[in-house]
Amino acid sequence: MERVLQCDCGFEARADHEDGLVAEVRRHAWEAHGMALSSDQALLLAFRAELDATAPSRKPVHDPSRNVMSDGEEQ
Repeated sequence: MERVLQCDCGFEARADHEDGLVAEVRRHAWEAHGMALSSDQALLLAFRAELDATAPSRKPVHDPSRNVMSDGEEQ
């Protein structure tokens, strides 16, 4: 299964395996952003991106009675 990680700059790292994705993320971080990521840091970024991609979206809702923004769920 192909894994994909999108950087805020628009770059997409793609690999068939976790090790390849970590290598691509580390290479891009260094070459494009001057960031020396460890393998664990790159893996954490990939894991977070995968979680974000599968999480349901929750659009903030303005509650005028409380004059605050909420995530739309009842407390």
